Amino acid sequence: MHRHRTKTAESRYPANPGVIYKAGSHSSCRPGMAMNIRSSKTKKRGNRARSKSAAISAVVRLEKRVWAAAQERNAKAFEELVPADAMMIFQSGIVLQPEYLATMNERTISHYELRHIDGLMPNANTVILYYEALRHGEEGGQAFPSGAVIETTTWIKRGGRWVAILNQETPITTGKG
Repeated sequence: MHRHRTKTAESRYPANPGVIYKAGSHSSCRPGMAMNIRSSKTKKRGNRARSKSAAISAVVRLEKRVWAAAQERNAKAFEELVPADAMMIFQSGIVLQPEYLATMNERTISHYELRHIDGLMPNANTVILYYEALRHGEEGGQAFPSGAVIETTTWIKRGGRWVAILNQETPITTGKG
């Protein structure tokens, strides 16, 4: 019995990521050549990744502006980035944006460092940043708790601009348990 073997498009043409080889109807190609057609899905994926990366980078810059505004006690700049319905969860408790602004002059951030900032973008209107922060200062005459914290900030796009609506700090413990 004689078997007739046909080659598939995959075996005739070398693999090339991001390129679709269309078998058949190669009228515009020389015999034995495949048409190179750029996958629109691949292009979209690449553009989406670049778009996400650009959005996260932009939000990181805004996060740094929030820290600068807090350190400088610049209520106007802080309020532009952190709206009235925003919530901050500190080691000392939950603080809403109006309360934070009202007590801003009682808080001194003498020094801060932001390390290993990264983010994720679960949808086109949300960026969640996470990073390590080391801050020194005092509030109401009491020193901030010592040690680094993990910060997470949720930013949303509202009215065409990014605003921080939720920030939470979690102490980093060095004890093993």
